[in-house]
Amino acid sequence: MALFFSRISKLSTACRVYNARFFSSLPESPYLLLSDETLGESSEGGRIVNHKLFDPRTEAIVKSREKTLPKELEGEAILGASQGWVVCMNKKDSSLNLTDLYKPWVVSSPRVMSLPCLGFDPRVTVKSRVSLSSSSPDEEDCTVTAKFNESHLSVCKPNCDSEWTHFQTPFPLLKASDLMYSKRDKALYFTCIKGLYMGSLDLGNNKLKYQELRFHNLPQIPEADWEMLDTCFMTKHFVESPSGELFFVKWYRKCFHIENNEREVEDIHSRTWSFMVFREDETRRGLCYTEDIGDLCIFLGNNEAFCLSASMYPGLEPNSIYFVAPGLGSYHLPSGTVRQYNPPGEHKPHRKPFWIHPTDD
Repeated sequence: MALFFSRISKLSTACRVYNARFFSSLPESPYLLLSDETLGESSEGGRIVNHKLFDPRTEAIVKSREKTLPKELEGEAILGASQGWVVCMNKKDSSLNLTDLYKPWVVSSPRVMSLPCLGFDPRVTVKSRVSLSSSSPDEEDCTVTAKFNESHLSVCKPNCDSEWTHFQTPFPLLKASDLMYSKRDKALYFTCIKGLYMGSLDLGNNKLKYQELRFHNLPQIPEADWEMLDTCFMTKHFVESPSGELFFVKWYRKCFHIENNEREVEDIHSRTWSFMVFREDETRRGLCYTEDIGDLCIFLGNNEAFCLSASMYPGLEPNSIYFVAPGLGSYHLPSGTVRQYNPPGEHKPHRKPFWIHPTDD
C-alpha cells in the first residue's frame, strides 16, 4: 500500500416550509434519517414501518415506502452507517447485523446479513464507527471495518469470514476515531487523537501504519479567533471525493450553557461554529488549507463521511458541508456562513443521526 503522502496515483436562517412528500415521486438523494413510524402489523406478525427523512435538496420531509421490519432488527441499536448500509446490534444477545432497511428507495423486503460474533461485548462502546469497502456487501471481497471500542479496529468479510480480525492500536494516545475507506487506494484511513497523526490499514495485506500529518497554508485569521477555536470541541474527518481526491476536515463546535437566577448552570449544549478543510497536496507531501472544494458537498454525521458532486443532485449548494449532531445545518466554505435547518418538533433527528448515501445497490 502506498502511504498517505505517496499514494498510488492511478490516477443562519429559517428554512422553506416542510411539507411531507412520499418518496415514490422523488429521485435518489442523500437523506437524513429523522424518525421511525409504526403503521401496523404484517400478516406474518412483524411491524410495518416507514421512515421520515430530510431531503437537503428540497428542504422537505420525505416519507419512505412501507416496509416490514425484519424480526432480527426488533429492539436493535444502530452502531454505524456506510454506503447506505447500517450495522445494528441486538440488545438482547449483542449479535450484529448489516441491513439496508433505512434506504428509502428499497422497494422489496429489507435485507439483513448476519455478521460474525465480535468475541467481546460491544455495549461498552460509547461511539461506534463503521466503514464498508463496497456499496454491495454481496461482493466476495467486500470488507466491513468497525471501531467498537477505543483500542482496536475490527475487520471482517461477511461472505468469507466466520469471525472478526481485531487490530490493536499500538499507542494509547493514538486511538482510532472516524473511519474512511479509500476506493482509490483500497485502504482504510482514520484520524488520531488531536488530529496530529493518521492511521492506515491496507486491506490487501492487513498492515496497520501511522504517519504524522503536515499542514500547509494555514488560514490567516486574528489571534483572537485562534483563541476562540481553541475553546471549541473539535472532531477530525477524512473524506474522499468521487474522483479520488482526499480532504481532511476539522469540525469546530462551541459549548454554551444556560444559567438560572442563582447563576447556576442548568443546561449545556453545543453548536457548530466553524470548519476548516485541507486538501491533499502530493507535491508538498501534506495537507493545504482551502476554502474552495468546487462543485463538491461533504456530508458529516454518525455515518462514514462522504462527498458528492452538487451538480449531480440539483438543489445542493456546492462548496458546502452538510452536518448533523448537534443540530442540522450546512456550512458554506467561501463565506464561512452556518445555516441551521429547523424541522418541526416531531421531526427531531434520529437517535443515531446519519446521512444515507445515495448508492444504487
